[in-house]
Amino acid sequence: MRKILLSVAAVAALTSCVSSADEDVPTPAGQVLHQAKCNGSPNGCMKTAAKTCHGTYQVVDSSSNAGGLIADILPGPITWYRMSYQCGKSDGRMPTFAFRGQQYTPAPVVINQSAPSPLRTTNCNRYGNNVTCTSY
Repeated sequence: MRKILLSVAAVAALTSCVSSADEDVPTPAGQVLHQAKCNGSPNGCMKTAAKTCHGTYQVVDSSSNAGGLIADILPGPITWYRMSYQCGKSDGRMPTFAFRGQQYTPAPVVINQSAPSPLRTTNCNRYGNNVTCTSY
């Protein structure tokens, strides 16, 4: 029973990391700055913002970076999106999700092809008991 509960908790933790995360940060002006983080599609961040704010919101900053399936600690094949926003009236500016950070570079595919040996021509001349050969 305990193993089942641990398995369910691990799966729940992994799926919560994969969908989106929301964090609130107080600003010096006393307002709350919300931060959404999601992977796969930037739509998840915008849906999180609309749900958190119950409607309109102002995009403060947005970015994207390469990361892994579960986390974006190291560059990987999954694109992670981040968006900072404040609830309230919007100026209509859409998030750009400009790419920041390291690029993911897959391992190079090495194909070992042996080059054909170059053709060589040898020309030999005989004068008496002497033979002279030239290769080119």
